[in-house]
Parts: sequence; C-alpha cells; structure tokens
Amino acid sequence: MRKQTSLKLALITRLCRFALSLAICPAFIASAQSAQESGPAKKPPTIVCLGDSITHAGYPAELEKILHVRVINAGIGGNTSRQGLARLQKDVLAHQPDLVVVFFGANDSRQDAPRIHVPLPEFEENLSQIIDRSRATGAAVLLGTLPPIDPEPYYQRHPKTNYLAVGGLESWLAKYREAALRVGKLKGVPVVDLNQLLAKDTTWRKSDGVHPTEEGNRIIAQQFAREIPPLLKGSSPDRHLGLAAKPVPGAEIIIDGSREMLDAKWTYWQGPRFGSSLPIKWKIVEDPVDPGTALMTDDPAAAGGQYGAADIVTKKAYRDFRLHIEFLVKNERGNSGVYLQNRYEIQIFDGDKTSHGMGAVINESGSPYHAYRGIGKWNAYDINFRAARFLDGKLAEKAMLTMYFNGIKVHTKQPISQVWGGANSGLDGGNDGGKGITDLPGGLKLQCEGHDVRYRNTWIKEIDLKKPDTDF
Repeated sequence: MRKQTSLKLALITRLCRFALSLAICPAFIASAQSAQESGPAKKPPTIVCLGDSITHAGYPAELEKILHVRVINAGIGGNTSRQGLARLQKDVLAHQPDLVVVFFGANDSRQDAPRIHVPLPEFEENLSQIIDRSRATGAAVLLGTLPPIDPEPYYQRHPKTNYLAVGGLESWLAKYREAALRVGKLKGVPVVDLNQLLAKDTTWRKSDGVHPTEEGNRIIAQQFAREIPPLLKGSSPDRHLGLAAKPVPGAEIIIDGSREMLDAKWTYWQGPRFGSSLPIKWKIVEDPVDPGTALMTDDPAAAGGQYGAADIVTKKAYRDFRLHIEFLVKNERGNSGVYLQNRYEIQIFDGDKTSHGMGAVINESGSPYHAYRGIGKWNAYDINFRAARFLDGKLAEKAMLTMYFNGIKVHTKQPISQVWGGANSGLDGGNDGGKGITDLPGGLKLQCEGHDVRYRNTWIKEIDLKKPDTDF
C-alpha cells in the first residue's frame, strides 16, 4: 500500500512539474529572446582624472555630477608628470578607463625646487608616454594646460629670484602650456587650454593663487565636460545621444544636408513679419568640420536680426516628441533658435550666458553654457518634449521638456509657461502676451536672424507621454 502511494505521489509530482514548465517556459524563452535581441548591457563609461593637487582638490567629483558617469580622482598633491607616469598602471589603467583626463605642470615647473622640477623635454616625453600607454588599452585621452597662477601670493612661498632668472613666473609657465599644446597637436589629442580659458576669471582660485575653490572645481569641470562627450562615443551607454547620434527606431530624419529634404519637409513660417518667398532661400553648404553638407541660415529678409521674417518650419505638426538636432555657430555672437511646436524657443546664442542665452529654455531657465563647445564646432540638443495638456478647453498642465546638450543633461522636467517674443515668435505669441497657449500641434521651427548658423543630422520621433514626466 505504501509503495502504491509513493508511486502515485511521484507521478503527481512529475505531472505538476511538467504543467509548471508549460507555464514558465514561454515566459522564460521570451525573456531570453528579448535579452539576446537587446544585447549585453553596457557598463557606464569610466573616466580617470590624473594630476596633482589641483585635480585632487575635487573637480572630478563635479565632472561626475555634470556627465552622470563614473569619474575617478587620481590626483595626488605634489605630483609631477614624472610621478604620474610612474603610477599610471596602478592608479589609472587598472580601472580600465574609457577616458583619461591629464594635466600637470604646477609642480613640474618648480624652478625653485631642483629635486621636484621636471625639465620641459622630459615633461613633453612624460605626457607623450601617458597618452601612448593609455591609448594602448583603448582609452581616449584629454589633456589640460596648467591654469594661470597668481604670482603675488605664489612668490610669498617660492623665491622670486628663481623665476626672474627665467623671465618671470608667467613667462615660465607659458612654456609648460606651450609644451602641452605641442604634445596634443603631435598626438592628435584634444587639449583644454585652462591657462587661457581661466585667465580672465579669478574667482576659480583660492587666495594662495594656485588651488581651486569649490566654485573653481565646478568651473574646471565645466571646461572639461564640454569636450568629453564626443570622446566617449564608442563607450556611451546611449548611441542616440550627443553628436552623430543615430536615430531612435521609428524616428523621421528631417535634415540630412540635402536640398531635396529641405524642400520636401520644410517651408517658411508665414507669420506677421514674414518677408521672404518660396522656394526657401536658406543654403545647402559644405560642412565646415566633417565630410558632407549642412543647412545654413542664410536669407536676406532676416538681415539685422529680423526674426520671423525668414524662419523655416516643418510641414508636419507635432505634439509630444523626441528630437535630436545638431548645430554649428560660425561666428561670435551668432544667433538662431530651435522652436518646439513653433512656440517654445531653445536658444542658440554664442556669448550669452543668461536666461536668454545658449541652451536656455528662453526666459524660463538658466543657460547651461558650460556644455557649449564654442564657435566653429558642432553641438547637439537631445530633447524629450511633452505638449501642454487641456481639460474642457482650459490649460491643465504646462508644456515640459528634458534636454541633453552635447550629451550632458542640462534640463530635467523643465516646465514652460508661455511663448516669449510676441507675435513674431511663433504660434500663440500674440495671445495674451504669450500666455494664451492653444491646444494645437505645431511644427519644429528654426530661426533666421541674419547670422551664419548651420544645421545637420536632425531627426524627430512622435511619442505619447501620458504622464507629466519627460525624463530620459
């Protein structure tokens, strides 16, 4: 009897396991297939910052906040490029970095300390070896020049006579700056020229004339941050962000540098100030940086900053969308703008760091100018936009966006209150001073103000954001 009971229990157990497998296997297989299709998860990029006490002071932590990637501080007080090279494997390459940020010079240039001082030829050779050995592991490299040092407090700690013998502190440090620039050019490595970039901004330094304040760490990090995203393209966890970003599945390309696409997908916005005529006068020109062509904001009707006279807008109107657009400002103070729904302007304005400046949601946010790469260089906006919502014909939820600027997240779930600039700015600009937003979709508009601004690689995907959350 016991044997029969045991056999029955064993049979029941097997049947239960079989039934359970029928329920679980399809889900498991689907999960496995999904994982296989999506490929292996990519680890976040790792950056290691190699340097002396200026690095150790803390700019890498600020860099991590800006870029949202892993950043390791490999700065040691008192170090020279000689010591940096000696500890490269242990402190840098052992972390398998995607990018190494390097700058030395404050101690290498110590003319008053023979045991510390690193002569210029050796300084250049050390930087070259750091670059070569880092690249040999697959890491990209970014150099920095020594920030400007204030001679007056510096001479209180270091004998002035030693530096007068070589033309003075500033002249002597300039030689180390030039050496770093030479190495960068020779090796094809970008160089962030902190010596010049910080020359007019003394707020970055402590009273000792050398080391950064907390604000100085942020300033130095911002200078490096604007150059880093293109260097991380190969290791970026999202290939749909930043310069040369690939379209997300289902996106529509709307600027490819061809006349055919311009005429097919764009037209003039014929607002109250419209002063041009079809066909579109904007030009297709050679890309000034990379092979290919780009779209140039060139229309005589907009001369003298007449926005609204020759702006172009997509023939298709949009509500919620994901947008990628790349632009290049050719000259100082160059000005254009990207209008979401032909209402809300994301400013393009070289030299302006205010709420009316570069990368600002105009008059609604500050300018994330630190992410701007400068004139003559391509830049990219990546935007998730959610249109305003209405209930019974009344505004219930404001428009909202999240934006990356050159791969750096600069606006998160930023609400937008109104259209700025009046009736010549776009849809609803003349309604109740721009506050009378209507429940109508609008095209993507690009502003022409008589300046030379170029556009390329622009794509857009319609989405439906049910909840007021644009983060991505």
